[in-house]
Amino acid sequence: MLLVKEEKYMEIIEAELVTIDDNYFIDILEEPKISIPISNDDPNAVKSAFNCLIERLKKGVFSINLKDADKDLFYHVAKEYLDQLNGELLDVHKEMEQYGFVDDGVQES
Repeated sequence: MLLVKEEKYMEIIEAELVTIDDNYFIDILEEPKISIPISNDDPNAVKSAFNCLIERLKKGVFSINLKDADKDLFYHVAKEYLDQLNGELLDVHKEMEQYGFVDDGVQES
């Protein structure tokens, strides 16, 4: 799905809230799948997920949209997490464009 943003198309990537053995994750449905833990402290998993997202930004700006699920506490946490993450990803992409680190078009000097 594409969203028009500032005369560019912003890709929308789906994510879902997943529970595995009482642990909650945001699974970003990209190839390869990116999984962010939100119910336990795993800095290596978060670092790895963020590295994958930054690599993905080289292809172009995108937004992550959480699929509807049971609107429990973890759903609301995941929704807020993604709202914050989307803002940060947009800022990082703008900086990457400024320094010529993206592959999505001709860069201005």
